[in-house]
Order: sequence, then C-alpha cells, then structure tokens
Amino acid sequence: MSVPIIGQSQSQPDRFDREYGGVHLRSETAQGDVLDTEILELEAVLKDMQDRYSAKAFELTSFTREVKERCHTLGFAVDVRWMTVADGTGRILEGVRSPEIEIVGRVEKKAFDHDQKVHEVTHNILDLDEAPGIIKSEGARGGHPH
Repeated sequence: MSVPIIGQSQSQPDRFDREYGGVHLRSETAQGDVLDTEILELEAVLKDMQDRYSAKAFELTSFTREVKERCHTLGFAVDVRWMTVADGTGRILEGVRSPEIEIVGRVEKKAFDHDQKVHEVTHNILDLDEAPGIIKSEGARGGHPH
C-alpha cells in the first residue's frame, strides 16, 4: 500500500521530475542528507567550472546545462537561477550574472545512508576545524546532560 507524502503532488510531475526523470528524497536532501564525500565531489565540479568560466563571457544556457549534467552524474538534481550582481556601491552591473545552484533532490530512489554520514563526520572527511570523532549536538533533548 502506498501512502501519499504531504506536500508532494500526486497529479502531475513538476519541472524537476520531468527534466530528471524523477527526483527523490527532496526534503531529506534539503535538510542536509548529503554525505561529506558527495560535498567534496560537488565542490570539485563547481571549482572546475568556476576556473573555466569565470575569466570569459559565456552563454548562461551552456553553463546551466553543464552544471546540471555534471551534478546528475553525481546523483543530484539541481536548480540553477541567475542572480544580478552589484558593485560595492549597490549599483547593478549590466550583463553580469552569478549562478545560484540549489540541490533539489537525488536522481536515484534509494535510502540515505545515515551510518555512512556519521562515519564521514566522525572521521573529519571535510577536514573541518572540529576535532575528529566528535559530533556536537546543540541543545540535546532528553537523556543525560553530558
């Protein structure tokens, strides 16, 4: 028996479902269910594209297509919006746009591996300033205060 998920349209697929052939785990991805290793892969793609695109004029549709294809190969559906850019005085720079890239979900229908996420965080895969092996919990509920 399948039960509809609240907030998910059952009538018509939206533009992301049509474009990617189905987008899954949207709310989970929005809440941060992305592995640290996946973050590193996404960062590498975006860094490569920034290096190649930032010093020259280019077509927005070409950039958008490439970022969507490359993120798709990593298992993600993304939305790309183009934002205007202002100088230090707040004046809009004509003809200059900056991409805002949002992960909207996953392209594969599989459960997120929370155990892998814990392993990656506790082993400091992202090389953050926090001490490896520690996951800080702000305002833990219930249980002991330590």
